[in-house]
Amino acid sequence: MKKAGWQNWINLILGVALFTVPWLTPHNLPADKVELVNWNFWILGAVVVISASSALRDLQPWEEWANLFVAFWLIVSPWIIGFVEESNLMLNSILLGLTIGVLSAMALPVAQRLQHPQH
Repeated sequence: MKKAGWQNWINLILGVALFTVPWLTPHNLPADKVELVNWNFWILGAVVVISASSALRDLQPWEEWANLFVAFWLIVSPWIIGFVEESNLMLNSILLGLTIGVLSAMALPVAQRLQHPQH
């Protein structure tokens, strides 16, 4: 069993934070966007929590790749989904995306090295 480092503990916490963004971040989204934006944060938060939790049990590269995908989507989703005008939500999305992405990028080489140890 290959254990994850501190990066995955922080990503676990960030995943929980990401999941709570819709409830804790003030916004004035139009009614037709609220559900889509909320589900965006809830699903991505759940993915980060699941992948970080899995990495804490047995570190694998897929967990870091999943978080890198989530990070990328978080950074671009304000423009794709259309909540750029809500600066609180947009900043949460971009800052959490950047942080999750950096931490996952730091953990990925370790996960790959553990998967293919040099003999």
